[in-house]
Amino acid sequence: MSRKVSVVSKPGGGVPQGFAPSMKPWPALAPLGRVLRPHDDDKAVIFYYDTRHDAPAAAPPHEDAKPVIILIHGLGDDADSWRGLIPLLSGTFRVVAPDLPGFGRSVVSGRAGITRHVSAILALLADTGPAILAGSSMGALVAEETAMIRPDLVRGLVLLDGCIPTAADPDKSLLRMALPFVGKRWFRALRNDREGAWRSLFGYYADIMSLPQADRQFLRERVIARVESSSQERAYFDSLRSLIFRNAVHTGRFTRFLPKFSGKILIIWGAEDAILPPESSRPIRALRPDAAFNLIPGAGHLPHQEKPEETASIILQFSF
Repeated sequence: MSRKVSVVSKPGGGVPQGFAPSMKPWPALAPLGRVLRPHDDDKAVIFYYDTRHDAPAAAPPHEDAKPVIILIHGLGDDADSWRGLIPLLSGTFRVVAPDLPGFGRSVVSGRAGITRHVSAILALLADTGPAILAGSSMGALVAEETAMIRPDLVRGLVLLDGCIPTAADPDKSLLRMALPFVGKRWFRALRNDREGAWRSLFGYYADIMSLPQADRQFLRERVIARVESSSQERAYFDSLRSLIFRNAVHTGRFTRFLPKFSGKILIIWGAEDAILPPESSRPIRALRPDAAFNLIPGAGHLPHQEKPEETASIILQFSF
């Protein structure tokens, strides 16, 4: 079934009018900023980057011949998390990277759970046509569920430090965060503790201080803007509870689907991931022994941020 979408281009890129000014794009990505309005969700406005629109003029004909890869960020993140990967992939792919509903600059009313995130990716696919889906952490689950709903539109999956089924035990800290008032109390406390907000990122990296100074400054400003946003807070906790529910209740659906999925699967993991250790991928690798598995030394939960060159090289060398 086809889905209608409206793609609204802002001349010169950047953040469209009415979006959170605190969520400014990574400067090199600003010209790629676009807006999509799904017709079947008139309350949603999806902000995304698209390398096919890397200039105000229409893209040259050869751009449409490039395969499409859609990059899907994780919980509490946004499209700028792919800032190091997008330019490295853009010579081979048309790269599309959205802010999931409720995150970054995307706007949504009501709950912003996995179902809403999958709908946003399906709306993008209605514009791009068949694509490879690359998801980080929670984004990997969104990619898998999108493939389960429309396998004809998903040519392959790239799963970065996330998958379902998983061998990882439920993270007790995340379970506590999902409890009413507990997580929100922590989240709101960071509004008065900017140093604490910055340090909340450290566990996701093998060595966040080894990132270039511009990246560290950008991440610091972005996490402060995020914890000060009530809409980001709602999206975070809606998505967290939805993620926990999917893992607890729907693992069987993914277990049955993945062996039948005709697309290729590439799994990339940070060797020093302290959030989800590499062994978490064992169940999906057992279901799909043909899946390629790559560890990236010196990377934590976000290898595409700490080691973008290595991550891009693995994707570019994989034959979809």
